[in-house]
Amino acid sequence: MRGTTARSLTFLLVFAGLTLLLAAGDVRAEPRHGASLGGTPKYPAGFSHFDYADPDAKKGGTVMLSSIVNFDTLNPFSLKGRPAPLMGGLGSGLVFESLVDASLDEPFTQYGLLAQTIDIAADALSVTFHLNPKARFADGRPVTAQDVVFTLAALRSDAASPLYRYYYADVSATEAINRRTVRFRFARKNRELALIIGQLPVLPEHFYGGKDFGRDFVTRALGSGPYRVESFAFGKNIRYARRPDHWGRDLNVNAGKYNFDEILVKFYREQTVQVEALKAGEFDFLPINSSKQWAVGVAGDKWDKGYLVKEALKHQNTAGMQGYAFNTRQPIFQNREVRQALALALDFDWLNRNLFHGQYTANDSYFDNSELAAEGLPSPAELKLLEPLRAHLPPAVFSEPMGLRQGRPETIRQRLRRAKRLLNKNGWKVKNGVLTETASGRPMRFTITLVSPAFERVTEPYINNLRRLGVQAGMKVVDSSVYEGVVRTFDFDMVVSSFGQAQSPGNEQRDYWHSAAAGQEGSRNVIGIQNPAVDALVGAIISADSRQALVTATRALDRALWHGHYAVPQWFIDRHRVTYWNKFGRPKRLPKFYSAQGLFYFWWIDPDREAALKAAVAAGLPLPQQR
Repeated sequence: MRGTTARSLTFLLVFAGLTLLLAAGDVRAEPRHGASLGGTPKYPAGFSHFDYADPDAKKGGTVMLSSIVNFDTLNPFSLKGRPAPLMGGLGSGLVFESLVDASLDEPFTQYGLLAQTIDIAADALSVTFHLNPKARFADGRPVTAQDVVFTLAALRSDAASPLYRYYYADVSATEAINRRTVRFRFARKNRELALIIGQLPVLPEHFYGGKDFGRDFVTRALGSGPYRVESFAFGKNIRYARRPDHWGRDLNVNAGKYNFDEILVKFYREQTVQVEALKAGEFDFLPINSSKQWAVGVAGDKWDKGYLVKEALKHQNTAGMQGYAFNTRQPIFQNREVRQALALALDFDWLNRNLFHGQYTANDSYFDNSELAAEGLPSPAELKLLEPLRAHLPPAVFSEPMGLRQGRPETIRQRLRRAKRLLNKNGWKVKNGVLTETASGRPMRFTITLVSPAFERVTEPYINNLRRLGVQAGMKVVDSSVYEGVVRTFDFDMVVSSFGQAQSPGNEQRDYWHSAAAGQEGSRNVIGIQNPAVDALVGAIISADSRQALVTATRALDRALWHGHYAVPQWFIDRHRVTYWNKFGRPKRLPKFYSAQGLFYFWWIDPDREAALKAAVAAGLPLPQQR
């Protein structure tokens, strides 16, 4: 996951770098302030702040945020439970910090955070981090190399999410050279590993060691980050307080960042209630992921008077893939052409026109909105990777151009006719109005499990089209806690899943697609893909020795996934839609690659705007236009 994202969230993740050794032919072995994969870091040693940060940002005040994904643990790394938002994961958060911090202006570049410098070996088989001597945990204890060694062992244990085991699978050894120096050794050359190991969050061994990692930290947490957990109530809220004694408050990577004294996150059951709560002033800032809410719900008197602001912020993030994910562990979904037929029943054009107000673009790649997306037929470079795997790939990989937007558009009637031919070809016929497998007599019956009621209106037209094929599909909405367990244990037929991608894919692809992850509870291979060709292409991505080799391998994997029909592709948007109370200041410049929540860390409460807003609301008058 070269940069991101994480549980999402999304969130998250995101999204990071490395110059030192890995620009072709530029192999060095001396400590540096930052590292960039395939280029030179934009910011020189001693830089004052990121361009998208304002070092003069005002500090203070309380900001209130919201979430519909609830939590039941303060341990964001555990296999079990639903973690509290914003705490940290792969990369830094409010409570936990990593060795390096990502630049949001560069595809994959990182700068020192807990680590003061980075030293990549000339043979690319190890990396050494020199810790900042000022680094301290919130209890005042210093961050040491032994804490880093302990952390990797804890996160690769069975008690932690399997993400870390797959992500850091090629780390063969970790050693504390001295109190402030830690070295990671690699089993093989892995172009991005020297960077992504820097995303490791560092946990204090004196706090987490010698205890049950999966059970003993549900209600307590200790990190080195800029905030601490001030209070919480499971199912209701969590409050973070900014630490005035944070060791890294004056670092250049933190300049203009983490400006609120307190961050309070409130939890709501569903999005409609969430928007109404925003209008009522129960919280301050809301990213919108529903086209209907954006077009209809985010409107009215408070927006007309300027109390609330509505903005679509452009970004350059790789879109990844969102879709109805098939659980291929289920017998009815194990045939590729059957999955293809079921995917043909989704009528994106109708949905976009009638439900989405034309806001979305159809997914036609697992790496949409980037140069990583495959186009047309395979290039000669791609064929060098694909040809040896031909026996494990569908012929369409070699003969059919990529994507929904390729060629002549089809009507839904034409799509359903094509779906019916595929189903009949594979032994499925309609009998007494029900699509039935001739050989076994089993009906085509499955349930789409949803976590948000807002997705019911989208899913119903798809189910109606499936019924025209004789498919008995249904849907159910479950609580977020139930949904978490369903996905973690693969106890579903079909779910809506997002496969977020960074600008530089890498080791995280194992967790998404590799056969080894298919049977691992808690992995992100929710589809259950077990294909030797996919495994080999994931390996090609991880071992790519240049940007061009990475792009070629990613496009080849894209074809294998796309023509494998492992999901019913949905849609994406190249903007973050946000709405917020008009009391914030923010930097003049947007970064290139960012999440809406991550961007908000660089905002602040503007006292003049806040005072003007309060006066206008009290008087019931429009807010005067502000510069």
